[in-house]
Amino acid sequence: MQLSLKFVAGLVLASSAAFAAEDNVEINLQRRNSFFSTGNQLNVNAFTTHQSQVNNKYKDALENFKRNMGRDHPLLRLLLGDKRNNGGSGTVKLTDVQQEQLWAGDVSFGGQTFGIDFDTGSSDTLVNPKAYDPKKSKNSKNTHDYFRAAYGDGTTAKGFIYTDDFEIAGLKAKNVAIGHSVSEFIQDQEPSQGIAGLAFPSIQSFPKKYTPFFEALKKQKAVNSGVFQFTLKPGKGSTLVLGKVDSSKYKGKVTYVDVDPSQGFWLTDAKINGQKIKAIIDSGSTIITGPTDQVRSMVKGLKGMTPFSSGGTLMYTYDCKNTPNVSINIGGTDFKLSKSQLFFGHANNGQCVFPVAGQDGLPMEAWIVGDTFFQAVSIIFDTDKNRMGFATQA
Repeated sequence: MQLSLKFVAGLVLASSAAFAAEDNVEINLQRRNSFFSTGNQLNVNAFTTHQSQVNNKYKDALENFKRNMGRDHPLLRLLLGDKRNNGGSGTVKLTDVQQEQLWAGDVSFGGQTFGIDFDTGSSDTLVNPKAYDPKKSKNSKNTHDYFRAAYGDGTTAKGFIYTDDFEIAGLKAKNVAIGHSVSEFIQDQEPSQGIAGLAFPSIQSFPKKYTPFFEALKKQKAVNSGVFQFTLKPGKGSTLVLGKVDSSKYKGKVTYVDVDPSQGFWLTDAKINGQKIKAIIDSGSTIITGPTDQVRSMVKGLKGMTPFSSGGTLMYTYDCKNTPNVSINIGGTDFKLSKSQLFFGHANNGQCVFPVAGQDGLPMEAWIVGDTFFQAVSIIFDTDKNRMGFATQA
């Protein structure tokens, strides 16, 4: 399945940014494949691989935080090497097809254009070896700084950091850092050939002297302001706005909450069905994932939930005729998830899969709030005022 996702960029019109394109530049993005086969049956292998990737991403992020900040992250839950498997309480067979799902769009380094996933849960820009050839760019520079980042089931991105000219939606910046992996860490996942991080620098694996790509755009005044806004939809009309807030994407008021950039993540206090949680807002994760014990506690309040486990992930199914009630409260505002947002495909017994999961070995005391929630709200990420804004989609 392909889905058009457009970038709308708020551009600087001053002469100092003469290279900037006109306002309302748009790029078509694709929703990278799907976790579902015909009949909306969930692909268990693709999904558990994705969950493993998320787990490894956060383990790396906490290690990066300690190296960059000289202390453990306040959310640290487990020893990073601990891969305990507490299991689930049953098994439901799921159909295995070969598809996956993330949001991807085009960027350009050194005049070379390739697809990349936009991830508010990480900070570095990493690409596969064939996506970018530094030798083809007249302004590329090998810094000889080495990087290494775990990505999935034993898959690792590793290589050297280059700096080069960067462009996205007509917005340009010079000397932006890109990790050119010598090994393929994203396999068979066109159109994406890399990851572009939108979290804060304190969790980046690159040395501190390199800033994430959006910070580079901001420092070089390629954007009017340090804000970006995700509005993701299951059909057409999904957007990522850079450099401004587009009020046409939401209705009603925007609820703002403060964010501490020193912690690296887009992190806020929240409640899910009244249960207090720490929530990391992560565009690079598909569902809502929490520590297994906390997820079990939340699900106890729902009727008709059948647990199953796969690959260290505890999930649930429910009768499709009786969708559970789930709402997430942020900043005192309840955002109720709709029937379609709570549908994550079918198990082969005909029941619906619930898009809230417990993850064994999750290295921190926080929930990862992904695409399931993104499709209910328009989210404003404000690096100028260190805050996030949430509003119901228009």
